[in-house]
Amino acid sequence: MFWGMFGLYFKALDVVSPIEILAHRIVWSFLLLAVLITYSGNWVAVLQIVRSPRKLIIFALSASLIALNWGFYIYAVVSGQALEGSMGYFIMPLVAVMLGAVFFAERFSRTQAFAIALALCGVVYQLWFVGQLPWIALILACSFGTYGMLRKKAPAESTVGLFLETALITPFALAYMGYLSQQDALYFITGSWDMSLLLMLAGPITAIPLILFGFGARKLRYSTVGLLQYVNPTCQFLLAVFIFQEPFSLHNLITFALIWCGLALYSVNTLHQRRQIKSSQT
Repeated sequence: MFWGMFGLYFKALDVVSPIEILAHRIVWSFLLLAVLITYSGNWVAVLQIVRSPRKLIIFALSASLIALNWGFYIYAVVSGQALEGSMGYFIMPLVAVMLGAVFFAERFSRTQAFAIALALCGVVYQLWFVGQLPWIALILACSFGTYGMLRKKAPAESTVGLFLETALITPFALAYMGYLSQQDALYFITGSWDMSLLLMLAGPITAIPLILFGFGARKLRYSTVGLLQYVNPTCQFLLAVFIFQEPFSLHNLITFALIWCGLALYSVNTLHQRRQIKSSQT
């Protein structure tokens, strides 16, 4: 629900440029996560990753992808394209399945292949009949799907991993904020105090849902966690249509319907496979 309601927060900051919002999200998340790492005594885990050049390179790549994902989602909300942003997170699980097949030789069933084909039909329909490729949705889906794949290659506790990622991109965020400050264009300084406070809240808003997710994921079955992740794009979709009142045409409905059918088919098939595995083990 936290992740699904992010749009309300970023919409409240629509007078600030998306890149500055992204910079604040990175910097304040880094500071808060540093405090949490100190409190939980996880500096040893951080140093173990820093001492491994291979893992550090992977985290540098994942940091770039998460920054890309954060930036484009902020842009989608601020520019009035939250509906397409929600589409990206609906597509993402199916993108993850394709990446698993390509990079980890994971096989998917015919039903799952058909589910992916339905989602692709939705994208093709959007391009053919609307004349516009949903590039924001595709960037969000591919960046987060690839991010998950990289984190699988260099696993780390969620707080430790995000701390390392924000630490690697914080210098770039600070450099950009310094540039804006020299141009007297840093909204954090030139804007009102309440907007500056909202920008500072980017740290807790990023970290708290991640901590809750990490705690909940350890208590629930993996299949349950997978299904619960559809709550996020569903909330984004409802916000875009009913709160932000973005236009939702018949073409949009057909595109989303194809994607939703693909997701439903994929989810039912995944649950069926897990039940078969569980019954064979008992």
